Amino acid sequence: MKIGIIADTHDNIIAIQKAVYFFNTQDLQYVIHAGDYVAPFSLKEFMKVKTKFVGVFGNNDGERKGLLSVCKNIHEPPYDILLGGKHIVVTHMLDCLSKRSKMNTDIIISAHTHIPEIKKENPVYINPGECCGWLHGRSTVAVLDLEVSRAEIIDLSNVSPDIM
Repeated sequence: MKIGIIADTHDNIIAIQKAVYFFNTQDLQYVIHAGDYVAPFSLKEFMKVKTKFVGVFGNNDGERKGLLSVCKNIHEPPYDILLGGKHIVVTHMLDCLSKRSKMNTDIIISAHTHIPEIKKENPVYINPGECCGWLHGRSTVAVLDLEVSRAEIIDLSNVSPDIM
């Protein structure tokens, strides 16, 4: 089972379109967003993903009612999901996790720092970085393959979808 992971999109429509295009070229069963969509208009782009979509709110997602009107599958963090036999906790900021939420957890997906990072510890920690590219100049996402326990950061700078 392969999962696309994205976060910190911050209304950057071009970067979101690149990410959606990339995800749609992969054999994914889920796309998980770790928060900071910002406005409902940008979330509409994610409805073009050709797989299941789930996410959590981030600290910049003030218009929650509007976001939920676009997609009902956005949750307050931390959000627990069981995929491919793995217990995954999705949050925007790590400091909202308790020791309890880390127990019996295989994978933690978070965001907020805008820095892509994969730590192969117990639990595995994945931050896909910033899709928007505003802070560090790199638009990144991640792909997690649960069958082979492999996660990879993907730089979207070379992705050129026909978005016109």
